[in-house]
Amino acid sequence: MPLPVPTPASVSAGDYITGALWNASVYNGINFLASRPFFIGVQTVVQSIANATWQPITLDTETADPYGGHSTVSNTSRYTCQVAGWYRVGGRVAFAANGTGSRGARIHINANYIQGGAALYGAGTLMGIPEVEHILYLSVGDYVELAGGQNSGGSLSTAYVNEGASVMYVFWEHA
Repeated sequence: MPLPVPTPASVSAGDYITGALWNASVYNGINFLASRPFFIGVQTVVQSIANATWQPITLDTETADPYGGHSTVSNTSRYTCQVAGWYRVGGRVAFAANGTGSRGARIHINANYIQGGAALYGAGTLMGIPEVEHILYLSVGDYVELAGGQNSGGSLSTAYVNEGASVMYVFWEHA
């Protein structure tokens, strides 16, 4: 169950430390910080990415999602914010081997790209794995996605080969 960001109780000089005051000022804050919202999702089924486009990466497997912001059934590319705050959002997109063009990863918030939230790499004979990370403020209901892009001249699949997989992570950092 999601824990809200706690608000410390107001105290005055001479106040006694009651159980309620302790819970509001110390216990709730420690519990929240020990159980902050986070998500790690992995793509285990490859996806075709059209040439010269950015497409949200489907994340069909959850490594962790204690606040329930992701679904493996609908909108599988999205993590939807459950607790407002500043988040570290990042990920990598693994592409099949292809020696033409470049590969990219970028972060979207509510289906819009983030200025400075993209990375683009030239292709090689090995699988391209661009990685990107950004700090974003998310309100409850905002959603973030990892998108992959490529310009090889035709469609190119993502890859899932042992440690070479697309992954997105979302970690709550600050209120």
